[in-house]
Amino acid sequence: MRAIQSPLDRQSRLSPPPTLRFHSVVHLLSGDPLGQVCETPMAFEERVAFGPRTMPNEVANPAKWLSEQLIRIATATHGQPDALRPILVPAPLASLAHANTAVACGAAIRQTSLCPQEICLEFADAAFAGGVADYVSRVSLLRRHGFRVAIDMRKSWQTPLNDSLRLLVDTIRVDARTLDANPDLLDIIEVADASGVLIVAENAHWRDGEYLANLGIHAATHPKADA
Repeated sequence: MRAIQSPLDRQSRLSPPPTLRFHSVVHLLSGDPLGQVCETPMAFEERVAFGPRTMPNEVANPAKWLSEQLIRIATATHGQPDALRPILVPAPLASLAHANTAVACGAAIRQTSLCPQEICLEFADAAFAGGVADYVSRVSLLRRHGFRVAIDMRKSWQTPLNDSLRLLVDTIRVDARTLDANPDLLDIIEVADASGVLIVAENAHWRDGEYLANLGIHAATHPKADA
């Protein structure tokens, strides 16, 4: 008798789990490790919209997608030293607004050897559009479940860092190439650094460590060496 395959079986055959990449976050002056960033070849928002590789409805749920991603990350990083924590994990834009994200992610982490404090969920700047009370309450819920929260300001920086949000955000990522031409971003960095938020730069050079530290940027991912 011919076996009947479920849509999930077919999906797993067509689309194997993506390979994860990890980049260390290091202090720009000392070189000490401060954690790591996880990257995947495809973000949740980039999923196929039609055809044989479309996601089943349950996988298209951003909270479920993120919780399953955390389990994969925990498996890939099992046994790593504590210096490579926290792990900064890019989260789907829609997951911040989803009612079940905090609960689903908390349940997923409890199945692994990680604890929530070892995960820093990073949301794009655009995820914080809308009423201040709305996104502050959503971030607060993630924090109550033990997760750290980061904002990705590499492409835009419109999130107002009010007093409530500054106390909830652990990390902000920026692109070092955008600093000189954007005084508004520099103001955000100054306020965030004064509040104890770790600013992590991409496309930074080791030689600029002191200059960036004066701006409030003390960490970077794969900083560039002088040629």
